[in-house]
Amino acid sequence: MAFIGGIYAPNTPTLIGNLGVHHASTETALRALGQRLLGREKSLDALIVVSPHFVTGQGFGVVAQSQLRQIFDFYGFPPSFYDVHYAPPGAPEVAAKLVALSLDASIPVAVADEWGLDHGAWAPLIHLFPSADIPVVPLSICPELGNKTHEALGQQILLLAQDFDIALMATGSLVHRLDLWNRHLPSFPNEARQYLDMVEAAVLQGQWGPVWDIPVDLRNQAAPEGGELPLRVLAGALPSFQAQILAMEEEFAAASLTTVFFQPTI
Repeated sequence: MAFIGGIYAPNTPTLIGNLGVHHASTETALRALGQRLLGREKSLDALIVVSPHFVTGQGFGVVAQSQLRQIFDFYGFPPSFYDVHYAPPGAPEVAAKLVALSLDASIPVAVADEWGLDHGAWAPLIHLFPSADIPVVPLSICPELGNKTHEALGQQILLLAQDFDIALMATGSLVHRLDLWNRHLPSFPNEARQYLDMVEAAVLQGQWGPVWDIPVDLRNQAAPEGGELPLRVLAGALPSFQAQILAMEEEFAAASLTTVFFQPTI
């Protein structure tokens, strides 16, 4: 059994349908990474996905159904966006073990029966695993629990790999300035660009510390989706890693699309 690695991927609805922009580099990178993971000798038991659109209070939520319900949690898009169907299996045994490990570590976690697979998960998944044949375990963020508890949750995911072959994907945009959408600006604000560059430089160096040390005013100007929390879960599962940035794109001078694969080194 093994922890295969971590992924950070964008989840923008422009990966789902046509809004006048196309992200060929991102889509190609996700497809190639999926083929790389599927090309392993042994198939993944599950991909655990942390979406910033799955937010819970008082504790983390884990979706444990054997068949996941697709959630169209976006509004006002062309009808064709709602005709895109993605229905991978769930992984109840993996989800149950994650809940048990987390509770043993005094991390509040519960099964979220009323959730499913939101677009924060399935927008990249339709390119990563287009055949929808890899089991998926959706996992929430819980802002009130703070950074360290999200890292602790990531550590339980690493322990989970003693029993299963798993990978972890967190999604979002490091720059997520939706207030700038459709203002026809030439680029991001300088402070947001600095934040993006500093995060990408840190992960290429195999370090999380410099990400957390970025000045708060730069992070606030970038407004990363989910704050630092999706990255904190990755950090807990990947204390030592080598990172490859597979694609870097932008849209509408408002959001970044950065795709990263994290290879564990311990």
